[in-house]
Amino acid sequence: MNISTNKKIRRTDLLTITIIIVIAIALFLHLFLKPAEKKDAIVVKSLEDVKTSEIAVLTGSNAENVARETFPDATLMTYNLNSDALYAVEIGNVKYGMALSFVIDDYNKKRGNVLEIVGEPVKESESGIFFARNEKNKTVLPQFNEFLNKIKENGELKKIDARWFDVDGEIINLDYDSLNGENGTLIFAVDAAYPPFTYVYNNEVVGYDAEVVYRFCQEYNYALDVRPVDFNGMLTGIKSGKFDIGGGGNAITEERKKSVDFSDPLKKNKMCVYTAAGKTEASLNFMEGLKDTFYKTFIQEDRYKLFLEGLKATIFMSCMSIILGTILSFVICLLRLTNSVVLNKICDAYVSILEGIPVLVILLLLYYIVFKSSSIPGEYIAIIAFTLNFSAYVSEIMITSIRGVDKGQWEAAYALGFSYWVTFLKFIFKQSLVSIIPVYKGEIISLIKSTSIVGYIAVQDLTKMSDIVRSRTFEPFVPILTIALIYYIFSFLASNILNYILLKVKWEKK
Repeated sequence: MNISTNKKIRRTDLLTITIIIVIAIALFLHLFLKPAEKKDAIVVKSLEDVKTSEIAVLTGSNAENVARETFPDATLMTYNLNSDALYAVEIGNVKYGMALSFVIDDYNKKRGNVLEIVGEPVKESESGIFFARNEKNKTVLPQFNEFLNKIKENGELKKIDARWFDVDGEIINLDYDSLNGENGTLIFAVDAAYPPFTYVYNNEVVGYDAEVVYRFCQEYNYALDVRPVDFNGMLTGIKSGKFDIGGGGNAITEERKKSVDFSDPLKKNKMCVYTAAGKTEASLNFMEGLKDTFYKTFIQEDRYKLFLEGLKATIFMSCMSIILGTILSFVICLLRLTNSVVLNKICDAYVSILEGIPVLVILLLLYYIVFKSSSIPGEYIAIIAFTLNFSAYVSEIMITSIRGVDKGQWEAAYALGFSYWVTFLKFIFKQSLVSIIPVYKGEIISLIKSTSIVGYIAVQDLTKMSDIVRSRTFEPFVPILTIALIYYIFSFLASNILNYILLKVKWEKK
């Protein structure tokens, strides 16, 4: 029976792997072998057509605010990455998009002029650096504005501008480790997926805003702790005081001024509506397309290192959360087995609260409120959040399974002279494992997949690294498929380890 069950599990796993491989090959063929379709040009005489159409925008950005104000009757389609919004318009999923002209130009440069700007710019704005309203920035902000005035007057800001916005500008890496930090450290939150203002190049954060802040820290002897985070996480962290400053083409608006302070303007920006171009370039054949995409995703700028770093962070957070969560759930389970009414009420409240709050909310509460003044790294705060959430669910699984063991087992063990703890550990808990492990396995897989949300708190996990790569290459398929397969393999290994343990437990039980 055990042998046949084991064979059945193996056959099921092999079938699953085969299905995944077939799907992956099919998607590759669909992407690279399908000829590019000639798109009919969208005839737009003015911006009137945009008023009642769909508009793709970056979530929480100034583009979203401008779109709501300018086109109140339009339907806004929000995306967490600019690259995703741009791609949605390119392939025709959304008719129009709104973004800064620099962003559209950068996309066209990499994708072959697949987008075109509609009409005149909708609005002009100015961008600057976010500053938290804390005691430190009462000194730092005036210094920064003084530095800006200096580099504007001596022409250095124009050189920085040319480096990042001109087509032939020379991209340089910034040596953050060389900053001496004599006057302290500034925690610098950046949207690492927003070129050319802030993005990742050769595994370091670079860009227009990044260089200006870096030059300032050189001038005034500050060290810089760079924390890549998505835009909404950056704004929340600046408002809460978790970060000192934030950069990434941040538009200066009256609404934002209510929550954070701004530097003097760094650059003037044009907000534009864009749509798919009338014609697209022909697709590469399969081998050429595969080679080109593979090179851009993994080889160029050593981007494979980003995936490795992200995988390392994901494995670390997952394993630590599973171990600590299992220990904590076992402790909670033991407390609930006592006859103490108080302990049972506390444990019941703990489980109820954590089961009722989404793990993302727990993560944000811990990072931006509970530990907002702490220097604890985001990875460890994420481990705390996942441990708490995991322990609540697993303790419920454990207590249900233990209480499901026939009471006669307790009585029989007592009659043979075994103590309470020996009875529990040697007989009751071991029998309950048969029903615990299958459900426990599902919770582990769920936890592994849940780690993909840690980008909200400036943790560079596997999913966040994929976002960063996509923002640079504008190739959505391969990075997404890569992390999908990695998550699957990770979950597959964890599942099979627990299946093996379950078979051993069942064998010993017999």
